[in-house]
Amino acid sequence: MPPRQPLPRTVPPFHNETLDSFLHRLAAANHLPADQLLPLLAIRRTRKTPASALLEPLAVAAGVRQRALELALPEFLDANATDMPGTIGRPRSTLHTAIQRPACRRCTHAAGITMTVTCWTTHDRNVCLRHRLWIGNGIANADEQVDVSRLPDTLRAQRHHRNLVARHGRRWVRNAYPDARKMYFAWLQQSADPFDLLDTARHILTDGTGNLPSPDLTLTMVFHPQVVTLAGLLAGREWERRAVATGHVAWLVEQITARNILLGYVPKERTDPLIQWVEQHFSIHKFVAFHRSPTIYDAFFPRETIPPPRQPNETDAETRWSPFHPYYRY
Repeated sequence: MPPRQPLPRTVPPFHNETLDSFLHRLAAANHLPADQLLPLLAIRRTRKTPASALLEPLAVAAGVRQRALELALPEFLDANATDMPGTIGRPRSTLHTAIQRPACRRCTHAAGITMTVTCWTTHDRNVCLRHRLWIGNGIANADEQVDVSRLPDTLRAQRHHRNLVARHGRRWVRNAYPDARKMYFAWLQQSADPFDLLDTARHILTDGTGNLPSPDLTLTMVFHPQVVTLAGLLAGREWERRAVATGHVAWLVEQITARNILLGYVPKERTDPLIQWVEQHFSIHKFVAFHRSPTIYDAFFPRETIPPPRQPNETDAETRWSPFHPYYRY
């Protein structure tokens, strides 16, 4: 039988919190094992159970208004209902590439929450600018979040990342960022650290427990500005136009040095990560342009967040035209 009144102890939902995180906190507050909470609420949850089936009984049990819970947890949002207030720009939890990370521990403490909160997030949320904590790649729990106050370039890179999303479109920056990160770290493996930059950074950074961050996490934080700049370069269209006009990527290679991404960079072999990425980039876009299918388009270039509504004949700002074949426009 569905619950008719709230549980003895309730917890406030956190913005963009995952459903599992909220259930875990609600169970812990009532001294229950997490796997016993749903049966207690007469809710049978399977892989095929839609999240909407949990909304009403969970709102009653948590003592939260149903609409407030729906807005807080992205699993309850309908990605197709773009005209609903509060949905535009929210992470799409149904994507297989959707990102879950611990929320900034200082933000949760400010909200009166002492337990760890896991949230749906986007690729560009790597630094909490309010509390200057690294909350991005490499963080498995809230205690590992590192204070990056002594890395001003990393703080500026967070703002730069947001500006790139506004300039080029979230779809394209999100598409380029993982590749830029993988590419840059592949380059770093081939070069030395003559100034012991990473070792120095490790000794001025600490996580929530006072420990030094791991070498991999330090590498991610220290070189985050270069990765963001590279992602912006790859997400732009200028290099595409020049590559098609000239038949080579000399301009793109020059910009990697000119923008202080990697000084003195020159690809020596065809197996260089940048050359391989360019070939794959053109191959994918030609394939998508040839098939002219919205389904294929979204499969290769998924939207990370819920987009704003469009009129039937309105052009999608994040659907591009290729310099060699038009990208499919729908």
